[in-house]
Amino acid sequence: MRPTWLIESGVYRSEADAFLAEIRRQGMIGELVPYAALKQGNTPIVGGRPLGEGACAIGYGTFPFARQIQLHHRWTPGAWCNPAMLDCTVYYAHFGRFLLNEHYAILPGVEAIRQADWLFDAFARDGRLFVRPTACDKLFVGRAVSRDDFASILSPARYDPGTLVVVAPARPIAREWRLIVLEGHVLGGSQYAENGQRSVRAELPAELRAFAERMFTDVRWRPDPVFMLDICESAGVLRLVELNGFSTSWLYACDLTTVIAELSDFAVREWERSSP
Repeated sequence: MRPTWLIESGVYRSEADAFLAEIRRQGMIGELVPYAALKQGNTPIVGGRPLGEGACAIGYGTFPFARQIQLHHRWTPGAWCNPAMLDCTVYYAHFGRFLLNEHYAILPGVEAIRQADWLFDAFARDGRLFVRPTACDKLFVGRAVSRDDFASILSPARYDPGTLVVVAPARPIAREWRLIVLEGHVLGGSQYAENGQRSVRAELPAELRAFAERMFTDVRWRPDPVFMLDICESAGVLRLVELNGFSTSWLYACDLTTVIAELSDFAVREWERSSP
């Protein structure tokens, strides 16, 4: 038994080629699947035949793609992305002392717009705040903003009063890395940004692993058995940026051979535990 990998088509484009090639090199089926093929009542054709309910399959793409699998298909593991546990309102309380945004406020987006003057007085650094939605589906992209741009950046929240946002001081970030975590152990990772610009490098310094392991020793809580951990260097100190779902986050230049092999084996174990 080996899992089937379902990669959402049209999302990662040419970057998905190496991913699919490694899946197939390891003897597994990997297919590009459009989101429409997963809509309720539809069954994708994989390897020349319908992928039946109860199959061992791993989805990888956008948040709606992963949720479509979770809500409408009985595949195991299906998708590793737990939106409830990956909300900042949940995991910030566990990893608070390691966070880049260690000092923050969480409130509805529309209320943040109303309270903008107070928020800038309380949290702004050099006239800027960092703001992001708490939810992992990210109604808008988190960023540092000035007072003049604050209301416009939060404007998507006007149409959903229930949208909560994180407001925190804007802090300088030198480098950023993404780590892939399986049951509290780092499988691999990659640098993806430097000084706010995309900078992908296939490197994972030893101090990053040590930082992650220290967090996982202190914090036993996990959002999912498999997830992504984004870490940055700010003012010479390593800090946790955010947690993300594995099935909805790109791998950049991580070691695909190791990650795909380890996660495929783990998926089979999950499938065996859940199957009659």
